[in-house]
Amino acid sequence: MKRILSLSFFLLCCSLGVRAAQPAADRILGVYEVIGETTHERSKVRFYAKGDTYEARIIWLEHPNDPNGQPRLDRLNPDPALRTTPADQIVLIRGLRYDADENQWVGGTIYDPVNGKTYDLMAAFDEPNLLRIHGYVGRPVFGKNLFWKKIE
Repeated sequence: MKRILSLSFFLLCCSLGVRAAQPAADRILGVYEVIGETTHERSKVRFYAKGDTYEARIIWLEHPNDPNGQPRLDRLNPDPALRTTPADQIVLIRGLRYDADENQWVGGTIYDPVNGKTYDLMAAFDEPNLLRIHGYVGRPVFGKNLFWKKIE
């Protein structure tokens, strides 16, 4: 009987630990306002869960159409099948995982539709609603920070 109670208590503690880690990981979920570093164009991006990772997709662009009034497309994407994706539907971030020990999201990639390149990625909150996106090549020491403001 003691073994059953001990095992039950252990399993309960483990499940509570998993539940406690999950809300911390899910803190990244939501909508962010982004201002393009080179274009200065405003956009909105939504983070969502995809399996045990997180992704982010553009959901709104300040200027969704080109000068001819046609929807802008992801023409620089290295994958020809994605070059017809409307610019306001591009998946920017893929494969991001939460590292509870470091209290940050790691292991993902970020796609830059302005140049068609993909970079490694880490993300962490610097303030309660300010997400620092750190894109890099090779080692995290060499990279660039972007700051996205959580609005939802």
